Amino acid sequence: MAQATAAIRRAQPGETVTPPTNAEIMFDHHSADHADNWVSVYENMRDKCPVAHSSSYGGFYVLTKYADVAAAIGDDDTFSSLNQQEEGSIFGGIIIPPSPMVSCPVEMDPPDFHGYRKLLNPYFTPRYSNSWEPFTRDVTTAMLNRVIESGKLDLIHDLASPVPALLTAKLLGLPLHDWRLYSDISHKVVYTPRDTPEFDETTKGLLEILAKVQLVVDERRVEPKDDLISALTQATVNGSPLSSERIMEICHLVIAGGNDTTTALLSNAFAWLQEHPDQLEWLREDPSRLPAACEEFLRIFTPTQGLARTVTRDVEFGGHQMKRGDRVLLAFASANRDPEAFPNPDEVVLDRFPNRHQAFGLGIHRCLGSNYARMEFVVVMEELLRRLDDLDVKLDAAHRYESVGIVNGWVDMPATFKPGERFDSEFEKEFF
Repeated sequence: MAQATAAIRRAQPGETVTPPTNAEIMFDHHSADHADNWVSVYENMRDKCPVAHSSSYGGFYVLTKYADVAAAIGDDDTFSSLNQQEEGSIFGGIIIPPSPMVSCPVEMDPPDFHGYRKLLNPYFTPRYSNSWEPFTRDVTTAMLNRVIESGKLDLIHDLASPVPALLTAKLLGLPLHDWRLYSDISHKVVYTPRDTPEFDETTKGLLEILAKVQLVVDERRVEPKDDLISALTQATVNGSPLSSERIMEICHLVIAGGNDTTTALLSNAFAWLQEHPDQLEWLREDPSRLPAACEEFLRIFTPTQGLARTVTRDVEFGGHQMKRGDRVLLAFASANRDPEAFPNPDEVVLDRFPNRHQAFGLGIHRCLGSNYARMEFVVVMEELLRRLDDLDVKLDAAHRYESVGIVNGWVDMPATFKPGERFDSEFEKEFF
């Protein structure tokens, strides 16, 4: 396994560093061309210019090697996650171009970061996440019951999108009768191009969800219940209660991070297994193999392909003189296929071990919801393997995202199977 040995050295006064001649590249991680060719694009960059600069979106560096990404993400003093909305601020947060909505605490730096992360950690531990397994399985059962007698479904709209959306809503304390809104909008807001009328409509749906969140926040301040929003309304950080604005920032992060990334993980697994039926049967023979398979699908497809940082001080990195205010994209998807870190990196090995991928990031900002994603993957796949015999995914009729700059996923994925029987579900009894 490659170690984080990349050289980071603060520049000396008056010192200049001449970047490699191939440092400037044409690179747009949001483009349709990148979505179609990201594996080969990153391979070429790792070989020829592992630290490169693109002029897109005002200019930013791209780190593509495992060790370089690990080194940068472990240096929070130099590579800031802060999203500061004030006019003239250099701090653009973890998205390129910056998001107009701040996500707390992932877009904060120490020491402020630690208080909010400490507040949230108990709700995202492996033990607490796994306590939601019965609810997740019941919801998965309900979703499959809706289609099980028909012999056909859309694996995303009918299964992989609703399950994480419902779990996220239940965790927060949102009313579950709006589950279809949560599922559809959380999915559409990721894949719909920003410059289209469809995105305007999707934005309205997102604002509707956030309005429901605000209503629950107001209710829980007066009458708390056993949910995450209640905990946030009653909590203090550094002795001060959380403002409604701060709670909304946290809820936005939980919704954005908890929904479509898990959907993307599942959908990429569905697609790959359709093309490798022997591996599908290998998993069906022994579902205890699913946790290791989950890690390999995370590595090979990397749902969140990269996140950004802002350089806080002049520094030399990989032979480049980075300046205060420079933006840097940490390409997790490229790091996860680095041959210096993984033997046969482009080969899917479902029982690969060790598998220290960067799909959830590294360091103090490592993905808060990783334990939920793993649990949901296993539950959904177990139920799919148990109930959908003769599954045939219609990849010719499925559509990938036009952009993988935010999430690497699929818009839809129709499939057929042998019709089966309905199973008992408490969620179905209450909400269908």
